[in-house]
Parts: sequence; C-alpha cells; structure tokens
Amino acid sequence: MEILIPLIILAAVFAIDWFAAKAMYEIAVMKGHPQKKYFWWCFWMAMFGYLMVIALPDRHGTQSVPSADELPEL
Repeated sequence: MEILIPLIILAAVFAIDWFAAKAMYEIAVMKGHPQKKYFWWCFWMAMFGYLMVIALPDRHGTQSVPSADELPEL
C-alpha cells in the first residue's frame, strides 16, 4: 500500500508532462517545425524543451523583404 501512492503520483506527473509536451509539439508544428524531437525535448527536459519551442522562429509568417527598387520614396 505504501508504494501505491508514489506510483500514482509518478503516473500523474508523466501524464501531465505528456499532455504539456504534446501541446508544445503542436505549437512547434504551427511554427513550421514538424520534427518529433520537439515533443521529446519537452517531455524529458520539460522547461528546457518549452523554452526551446518558444524560441523557434515562425517559418509560416515569414515575408520577403522588399528590395531597394521596391521601397517607397520619402
């Protein structure tokens, strides 16, 4: 009985971590980074993985920089 409570707590921690890593992986996919490694970084390294996903650049929202010929005159 005394080992049951720590096992339940450990299972709850893994479940919460799995859902959080899944959400962060979905954010990485929305940013244009579909590699599964972002899920595993978030799952095993928690805060370090979350910060890594937060720092990813957004590949879908990139716009081309206009050339000097396209710039308006002031």
